[in-house]
Amino acid sequence: MLVKKVPNVTALLDPGAKAWRKVDREVVDLYGMPVHLQTSRYVRTVWADKLIGKVRAVSVRAAHDGERVAVQMEWNDEAKNTEFAERKFPDAAAVVFAGSADAPLVTFGTADKPVNAWYWRADLAEGENLVAHGLGTDRNTDDAPIASRAQWEDGRWTVVLSRPLKVKGAENVKLSAGKSVKVGFTVWEGENQERGDLRSYSRQWRELTLEA
Repeated sequence: MLVKKVPNVTALLDPGAKAWRKVDREVVDLYGMPVHLQTSRYVRTVWADKLIGKVRAVSVRAAHDGERVAVQMEWNDEAKNTEFAERKFPDAAAVVFAGSADAPLVTFGTADKPVNAWYWRADLAEGENLVAHGLGTDRNTDDAPIASRAQWEDGRWTVVLSRPLKVKGAENVKLSAGKSVKVGFTVWEGENQERGDLRSYSRQWRELTLEA
């Protein structure tokens, strides 16, 4: 997957910007998180016969200008869910990076092999930078600010997550032109009451290369 070099990423922070049409997209298949890996016994019991991971594909584009990178994610979603209340959950998505070459994507890393996720949720004003060492361990850090913008139109979400290439923090993914990192994607469908580890995810890491 190529992160296209562009003159200025600022124009691409708008999810519907026409400039995104000049960036090649890749469709990534998604799968439901296995119920036996759910950390909650209650969830494993209640969701044993339910569909986990309603969203089964996401379209991805990415671009950078040498200073900042932006990732656009698009997927079909008939209902716009933006509320977090009793039995109501917002739609959400994340771009996930491997903190080490063999960090497992399905479990969001392990104790000694973390992942770094750029997280968007429909009820939050901005994106969050998360670090996780396994399921249920994700924490928000403020050393790598994530900008996010989103629009829902005609049954489809378009979300842009963006970050400067250079940030502090040992557990934040290192990005530079000409280099590759391992990336994955995950989506939560609020209408399906997905939250936490109830989600869709891409099963395998992909090579994400920043065009020099």
